[in-house]
Amino acid sequence: MVDEFAGPRKLRYFRNLLLAVVIGAVFSTILADLYGITFFEPVLWWFVENPMVLFELAGFFSIVVLIVIAVRKALDLADNNGL
Repeated sequence: MVDEFAGPRKLRYFRNLLLAVVIGAVFSTILADLYGITFFEPVLWWFVENPMVLFELAGFFSIVVLIVIAVRKALDLADNNGL
């Protein structure tokens, strides 16, 4: 099930991850057919078949970015206050 609320950052990361995985899956299929390089194909197609994993990964990335933004803001405020 999709989360009841997904913020715009999470949805943007999900869209970008899904786009990168689909493009990577297409290129990995081309590599497998033309050159016999089959390492990336099953991994990327697994992500294409299970997009909720990418959705949860996007949620993790958005939380990490939120923490980084909060730490940067706290450090900026500490520098401005002379602490």
